[in-house]
Amino acid sequence: MIVSEISLWGAALIAFLVVVAMLALAFVDRKMLRRMLIIFGATVAQMVVVGAVVLLAFKTFAWWAYLLWYLLVLLLSICWVLYPIQFMWKRMVLPISIAVLAGSIVLGGSTMLCLPINVFMTVYSVLMACMTASMIQTMINYLRSMHQPDAHKQELSWRESVLPQVRSMAQPLVMVMPMLYAGMLVGGVSPYTGLMIILLLIAASFVANVLAGVIALTMIRKGTRKQSA
Repeated sequence: MIVSEISLWGAALIAFLVVVAMLALAFVDRKMLRRMLIIFGATVAQMVVVGAVVLLAFKTFAWWAYLLWYLLVLLLSICWVLYPIQFMWKRMVLPISIAVLAGSIVLGGSTMLCLPINVFMTVYSVLMACMTASMIQTMINYLRSMHQPDAHKQELSWRESVLPQVRSMAQPLVMVMPMLYAGMLVGGVSPYTGLMIILLLIAASFVANVLAGVIALTMIRKGTRKQSA
């Protein structure tokens, strides 16, 4: 077992560097510093809630604690996908919610089937973060393509938006999967078993991402057609 200890000197150095970064940002742009403090506060509040649920799950090992974690990650994912397009969230909330829910069911189900329940929270959260990042990029690309004046180009934009969904999925996976693989090796998993698990998780992520993208884009396109009719 590998035991990690947090060095007080290291923590103090990081805190000092944070203060220096804030002072440098204040010297350059005070308005940006104010925005950064708001974002930092929101991130801390989010981590407090997440940490409380994680602590509860690890102390109880009850099914309802894992269900609470699943719902929390699902809610956060939906909110983050809606955040860049918040000016039209009323029209997007239903298709994005259904799409993210469908993808989360695939990711959550495959995680529970492939891996032990005690690693469910970590792996599921990482896969949901990858799907959220790709969904955000897909929605932004689709909304940009909808500004095309040609109706044929608007119809084609639906098909072309599925490809960025798959392409953008690979970007976070390339960064995240090696860390998961390293974590499994550190935890004592054999390299071949870890590689097989990574391949299974990539396959599940591929299915979930494509499914979520197709559902969201299809529902948005149908809603747009009804409004224009």
